[in-house]
Amino acid sequence: MGKYILGALVALFPYSLFLGMYCLYTPSIMETVFFSNGFLLIGAVLLCAVVAFLLSCILVILAIVKKYDALAMARLNMIIKLCQIPAYVVIFVLGFFFFISVFGIGFTIVFVVFDCAAIVMSGMVGAVSAFRAYAEKRLMKSEGIVFGLLQFIFVADVVACILLYVHLKK
Repeated sequence: MGKYILGALVALFPYSLFLGMYCLYTPSIMETVFFSNGFLLIGAVLLCAVVAFLLSCILVILAIVKKYDALAMARLNMIIKLCQIPAYVVIFVLGFFFFISVFGIGFTIVFVVFDCAAIVMSGMVGAVSAFRAYAEKRLMKSEGIVFGLLQFIFVADVVACILLYVHLKK
């Protein structure tokens, strides 16, 4: 059960960017919570990123040390990646609109960095699920490597996590 709580917090990471943008464009929140200091807001969003990364690392370590079931890890990875799809879509649309405006290129760069960070964090969970499947002799070595590497490629990660889950479910 604990791995699902850690996984839920990792899955919510991309949404912290939206919370930060909402705070940025809501003067009352900026004054009350962040004292009209944008650096505090950036620090809060970066803190969310660091916490999510540490939770991903903890999840990977626990999966290896406690030898979590490969199917359970693949299910958790699939849940994380599927929960992040709406965030990726919104980030892509916002990034596109900010990119075509002169003043929004900085936001676009931040969106790309957040997307990459989210893919790395969820990819770690996916790679360890492929590793656990190989350790349980449910995948060949070549399949484990392919599934593990695909976890870090945008769009292919979602397809790979679903295929891995379906393969392990059989």
